[in-house]
Amino acid sequence: MQGRASALVFGDREDPRKRLAELFGGDVPEAAQPPQPAMDWAADLLRGTAGRQITTQLEAIRLFRAAEPRLGLKPATFLAKNALAAR
Repeated sequence: MQGRASALVFGDREDPRKRLAELFGGDVPEAAQPPQPAMDWAADLLRGTAGRQITTQLEAIRLFRAAEPRLGLKPATFLAKNALAAR
């Protein structure tokens, strides 16, 4: 697994589904979807007071990364894209 410092310097080449499974649990899906626990977490945030006002992917990424500081940009972007589409 690529380390955080390495990802910052050389670019994040890791599958975001694996990083999300590491952070939130669950299995890595075969399809291009985040793990279900990560989707549930994101949906809960988007249903919350701060999340209801979110309309853009950038705002969702900001919300997710503020709520979970270990969440990198690539997995946060992947999660935001899918969570907003499932809304």
